[in-house]
Amino acid sequence: MQACENERVLGFRLFENPLYFAVVGTLCGALGFRLGWRSGSRFALPLLQGLFGFFAFAIAWRVGGAIFGALAVGGWAFGTTFYSIHLFKKERDRIDERVLRARAYRESMLAWLRGGRGPESQPLITARTHLIELVFYLAAATLSANLLSIVMGAILLDYMNAYVAVLSLSARRKWTVRLLAWNSWSVVRVGAYIMLGSACAAPLAAWFGYPASLTRVRWLLYMGGIGVVLDLVLKLLLSRSCGRLLAGAVELGPSPDAT
Repeated sequence: MQACENERVLGFRLFENPLYFAVVGTLCGALGFRLGWRSGSRFALPLLQGLFGFFAFAIAWRVGGAIFGALAVGGWAFGTTFYSIHLFKKERDRIDERVLRARAYRESMLAWLRGGRGPESQPLITARTHLIELVFYLAAATLSANLLSIVMGAILLDYMNAYVAVLSLSARRKWTVRLLAWNSWSVVRVGAYIMLGSACAAPLAAWFGYPASLTRVRWLLYMGGIGVVLDLVLKLLLSRSCGRLLAGAVELGPSPDAT
């Protein structure tokens, strides 16, 4: 009898541990990507990823609120990234047909590495682009309790991970590529968007009967806002030097515009 009681207590405590939901999110990220990739559709891929991510987010929110939800989506982003980069390396030839914006993003990033001119050369345009993207993301998160914003995040993660995978295959200095292929400001942006998306889900979640602590929601908004600003600052300050280091660590090949 005592053993059964101890098992129930252990299970309850495990379910209250935020790391549990980070692990659940990680598994959902890997599984959602795997099923989406096997569908063979560039539209089904982020949709299935988003549904699995939202599942992890929803159960974490129900148990622990906004911060638990953000941790679950963080795990989902990690699981998606870890699994997809591994698979992209093996199936490089299928990337462009199965990943939205993969080719356009890769070519823009390779042009940055070849030319040495990045977003720091046009700070106002870069800031305006960030602001527009942020407004759409926050609107999607608010209107869908974070579902649509997770789908948007899946699209972003996929084309960024596809670029990282292709870059790593061309690496001359592998550890430089491993450290710099995922730009530091991009990592900050993903974290910031995860926090903001979870916070923006609060109004609709409360309407469905799952309110969150306003203190925790405000904390996520505050930290996410700092992350958004830090993302822009790091991009403007570091993109030139990071681009040079990365360009020297890979075989870029000829420009597609070369004659």
